[in-house]
Amino acid sequence: MSNIGGKSIRPSPSIKRNYGYSAIGAAVPIIVSLVVVPLYIRHVGTERYGVMAIVWLILGYFGFFDFGLSRASANALSKLTHEGPSKRAPVIVTVFYLNSLLGLFGGLALYGVGHFMAQHMASLSVRVHIELVRSLPWIAAMLPLNLLSSVGTGVIESRERFAISNLLNGLGGILTQVVPICCAIIINPSLETIVPAAFVARAVSASAILAYVLWTERPIDPRVLDQKQIRSLVGYGAWVSVSGLISPLLETFDQMLVGTLLGPAALAHYAVPMSMTTRLQIIATALAKTLFPRLSRIGSREADQLALKATTTLAFGFAAVCGPAIVLAGPFLNLWLGTQFARLSTSVAVILLVGCWTNAVGFIPFTLLQSQGRPDLSAKIHMAEIVPFLLSVWSLSRRFGLPGAALAWTLRVTVDLSIMLAAARMLQAGLSAIIAPAALVTLAVGIALLAQPTGLSALAWAFCLGVAAIAAALILDETTRDLGRGLVRR
Repeated sequence: MSNIGGKSIRPSPSIKRNYGYSAIGAAVPIIVSLVVVPLYIRHVGTERYGVMAIVWLILGYFGFFDFGLSRASANALSKLTHEGPSKRAPVIVTVFYLNSLLGLFGGLALYGVGHFMAQHMASLSVRVHIELVRSLPWIAAMLPLNLLSSVGTGVIESRERFAISNLLNGLGGILTQVVPICCAIIINPSLETIVPAAFVARAVSASAILAYVLWTERPIDPRVLDQKQIRSLVGYGAWVSVSGLISPLLETFDQMLVGTLLGPAALAHYAVPMSMTTRLQIIATALAKTLFPRLSRIGSREADQLALKATTTLAFGFAAVCGPAIVLAGPFLNLWLGTQFARLSTSVAVILLVGCWTNAVGFIPFTLLQSQGRPDLSAKIHMAEIVPFLLSVWSLSRRFGLPGAALAWTLRVTVDLSIMLAAARMLQAGLSAIIAPAALVTLAVGIALLAQPTGLSALAWAFCLGVAAIAAALILDETTRDLGRGLVRR
């Protein structure tokens, strides 16, 4: 611990360690869901589980009522990491008041939308409809809890305490999945039991997060609302919320058009590979989440250097994942879902995995822009992509079917990566850094589409590609070499 200007300054936590916490925190709820989803379907039934899936999806979309304030407060507080309560408390109190008010309005809006959807939800049995309507107050009440939890998480992560953040959120995610199914099995498998149980689990998680914030940031005077902070936080958060609204639409526009143009059966062959690629990206989102408070706190030159190093390491590391995945996509789909499904979906999966790699690399310049106070640039880039993306999905899917739709998405995220690098002033350096891993990903595509390996040959090719990516990283990337030396010393 050093002393600067009379203040005790703790050394910055290890980015590698924090990234490990974030990656584990993102992966655990997914692993838990693989166990509990079959239990839900078995004990609750497909109709109730389908309703729950729609409810959680809508609840997630209503998270836009946060208006980017969680990100804005994390950015502001990261700059005040080494300050005391007199500087941090006004920001914390202001954003908690704002999100409490927004959560209240959002909950009322969600209640109204829920009633409307319940009345117009097709093929819903009378019993489940009654259960859903009676559960709506609990669903609406979860939105303020989610918004306050997001703010609390931002406060914790502004100090780079990712172990605590992921522990609290991970336990909350597990409780929210496990407690409802336990109540459904023990008490009653109705929505009137499941939804309140989920609310209680979420309330316990939110209370734990807020209690930790109040304890570690004490003393917090609830009267220190700072009106100057309102304008700053809202101005930053508004642009973040634009990206938050547009990004999910860009991720789902292609699926909606595929379903409209090619039919529901075709959509299934597209949605499954897309779901696979989305889950793989937790590797990149965990890194971006870990870097955000550090990039927010340090100066622009140091932030540019750190972002370039992270871009290079992520490009190589994710190529070591996506390259083998591209080769194994066909055999995996064949083993998992059968020959007919794999025949129609393999090329889609291969093309989407290329986009998965480029999209993941783009998370770093995107995070750099937001951390350095330019969320408007990333939002404007996403706004400009909407119409060209829609036109490309429409034209390519009509001409080439499912592979055309996948190509449209991959082209969009590839162009997005280039524009983000340019906006972050790292186009030339960034493109130079990712040429080698991009070549490995391209080689994997050639092997998958031309050689079409199966069985042991696919495993052999995947192993060789993974080793080649790691070897290239050790030769060309300083950060990977440092990691390798650390592993050898241990």
